[in-house]
Amino acid sequence: MTFEELRISTKPGKVRYSTICPECNDTRQKHKNVPCLTVNDEPDNQWWNCSHCGWKGNLGSMEKFAKVAEKSRMPKQVAETYSKEVREYLEKRGIDMKVAQKELIYEYSMGGKPIMGFPFYINLTLVNVKYFNVRWKPGDDSPKWFQMKRELGTKSIFLGMQNLSFDEGEKKEVIITEGEWDWLTWKQCGYKNVVSVPMGAPNPNAKEFEHEFDYANDKYVQSFFAGVESIIFSTDNDKPGHVLRNQLALIFGKERCKYIQYPVGYKDVNDVFKGNNKSDVILPALGKAGVDECYQNLSSFPVKGIVRPQDVRDELEMIAADGFTPGLGIGIPAIDELFTLKRKQFTVVTGLPSSGKSVWVRWYLSEFVRHNDKEDVKWALFTPENRPVSREQAKVAEVITGQSFKRGYRNSMTEELRAKTLRYIQKKFFFIAPNKLNFETWLGKVDSDHVNSMESLLQYLVYLKKTENIFGFVIDAWNKIEHEQPRNQTETTFISKQLDYLINFCDVYDVHCILIAHPTKIEKVGINYRMPCLYDIKGSSAWKEKPDVGIIIHRYMNKKKKPEDIPDDATDDDKIMIDTEAPNIIVTEKIRFEETGKLGKIKMRMDFAKGGRFYVTEDKKKPPEPIKGALNPPKAQQDEVFDNGKDELNDLPF
Repeated sequence: MTFEELRISTKPGKVRYSTICPECNDTRQKHKNVPCLTVNDEPDNQWWNCSHCGWKGNLGSMEKFAKVAEKSRMPKQVAETYSKEVREYLEKRGIDMKVAQKELIYEYSMGGKPIMGFPFYINLTLVNVKYFNVRWKPGDDSPKWFQMKRELGTKSIFLGMQNLSFDEGEKKEVIITEGEWDWLTWKQCGYKNVVSVPMGAPNPNAKEFEHEFDYANDKYVQSFFAGVESIIFSTDNDKPGHVLRNQLALIFGKERCKYIQYPVGYKDVNDVFKGNNKSDVILPALGKAGVDECYQNLSSFPVKGIVRPQDVRDELEMIAADGFTPGLGIGIPAIDELFTLKRKQFTVVTGLPSSGKSVWVRWYLSEFVRHNDKEDVKWALFTPENRPVSREQAKVAEVITGQSFKRGYRNSMTEELRAKTLRYIQKKFFFIAPNKLNFETWLGKVDSDHVNSMESLLQYLVYLKKTENIFGFVIDAWNKIEHEQPRNQTETTFISKQLDYLINFCDVYDVHCILIAHPTKIEKVGINYRMPCLYDIKGSSAWKEKPDVGIIIHRYMNKKKKPEDIPDDATDDDKIMIDTEAPNIIVTEKIRFEETGKLGKIKMRMDFAKGGRFYVTEDKKKPPEPIKGALNPPKAQQDEVFDNGKDELNDLPF
């Protein structure tokens, strides 16, 4: 059969078009020659449909599926009624017999058992039948549901597609159900454009779905649904039902899909309509009003990247109970008022050479871990500027204990304390220091020429997050990473993208990043270099714009000599001395969230005799007596770090 044989005009090159209907045009007294026949002319999907007389069909399908019709056991005419058993079953489901008859559901007897046939059509062509054994009970040998054999040439599509139609100006909306009884329930409640999947929900534990959704990808189905504006899923409220609707939403596009949320306790729309007395809790029938309410309260499919209040309900409840809480601090009010640290955030530290960036961050981390011992805080350190790693580990031990790592001093660690401290460091600090002879390839992602690349570093951090649940990591310094800037990309763009990458990494892996970056060349103001700002960091304004916390560490180290100390023939340089005891000025230049800190500054000094600990100068009290008997004691200010009335060693967290 061809379109020409059916007297349907063809339009070469056109896939879908309107033309005059040969069935009704000659019999019409008004509006003759109106193109009321829609024709779809594409391979394996050639059909026609007249909006005036209802004439429709599928080209070629009538012959292709002739055997299906022959073996379907479908009567030539739907009976006026069903057997008593079928009527009672429909009544139990809340379905009127006339609704089932309108959908051409028929009945036949198989071995004395009443079987209901649910026919699948492409327009007027029968392409498959799904059968239901009305007498089926758990434990029966025969199946509850079964379909015609594939060898007959059946086609798997949605049930009820032949009755989908849209009035002019009506929103093109289709409801998709998981089963036949839900499909009939919607029909019973007056919803006309409803279809059901042909084989229920898939196994939710399946690793992949090779053929389970072929019916949705069918050319005929896709051609029809291409013009549908809204798709509503009425699948079961269980894991298989959720998998079904999620997979179909991916096929049809989440942007036009929504799903039904049933009242608490109800599994599907048939439960809502007729109630359910089989469960432990009796569910009353909510009738058509309940079904209508379900339809009125639709939910959109979640899209990754769009977060709704219900997605973060627990976090919102915590904010409601505790407010916007600060991050973790170190227990020194003057510093904790300036800034605290939270997971998922990003801190940038900058300052001139010799301003004390690295030693201050080292001290801060030791206090952070000590003060938050109950939180079991751990840090990863990528500090190429402080190599070898053994030196950095010894320095961390000194700042934790306030004692010298080297033997022979009066303030040296005892052997027992040194061993305890190193065990503590091994639990709390993880030093990332790959080199060309000692590095992980991470399944071939890193080679010997890129051991200190961003890719390599992040692989180590992912490993430490998954194995040790680190709170955060330190990069000291930015210029020590082996960056691979594309040739066609400016330095500004490259840095901005790399910082975005780090920020996203912190968010995904729930960690905090402290990144030390050097400023560009800074000019002098008087005898000292001016204090840099985040905008002075080389390469991009993103250094100011991207971080959650921005810290400046600065020292005014040049100092004018007293007049009596300056000889008459002194040069300008001879009039200036280096003040090794110049305080460190700690400035918070950037605080994104007010609950984590504030803009401000404090002065701090480092106590060399206490292993590089810092103290706030405003809290400074009378310095202790210099340590006597030390071998070559370092020249340093012998000030107390914290004067809390306790022996500091008693405060160590081990």
